[in-house]
Amino acid sequence: RLGLVGSEMCIRGRAKGEFVIGFVGSLKPWHGVDRLLKAFGRLAVDDPAYRLLVVGDGPLRGEIEDFAARHSLADRIEMTGAVEHGEVPALLRRMDVGVAPYPELEDFYFSPLKVWEYAAAGLPIAASNIGQLGDLFPHHEAALLHSPGRTSKLVRNIVRLRSDPELAKRLARRARQVARRHSWSRIA
Repeated sequence: RLGLVGSEMCIRGRAKGEFVIGFVGSLKPWHGVDRLLKAFGRLAVDDPAYRLLVVGDGPLRGEIEDFAARHSLADRIEMTGAVEHGEVPALLRRMDVGVAPYPELEDFYFSPLKVWEYAAAGLPIAASNIGQLGDLFPHHEAALLHSPGRTSKLVRNIVRLRSDPELAKRLARRARQVARRHSWSRIA
């Protein structure tokens, strides 16, 4: 069921009870990859049902591979590498939560596409409250947000979404409504 395919770590299938934490995007420092790994490490120690699905590639890929090897988690972390845009929706459907663990950034100016993708896919979101995220996806209304760089809060938010499926569904539904109101065609 679990193993390596070529140089890619992969989870083949999904066992009942597994909870997949998803990340979509380039693997760069300003996307909070280090926080993602710390959070997953804490969750994985407490519960073997947690899985991590990383969709994307970038300069921090080696850090994720080293982390997985160092902590004996290669069988619980799947890295897809870069994928075609058309492949992303199927990968999002495999996730139970979409995360955007941004660190503190002095000049945060961009609108995180990953959060819009999570919302459009109907995923509950656990993200740093940075930039306009709190205005667009209010905490406890359309996402669970935490202060940038706060790994412990990210962990708590993921655990909360897993332990409260009704909350996760409600947040995902509201996030999807936000995404619909802000679609490219609607904005144009």
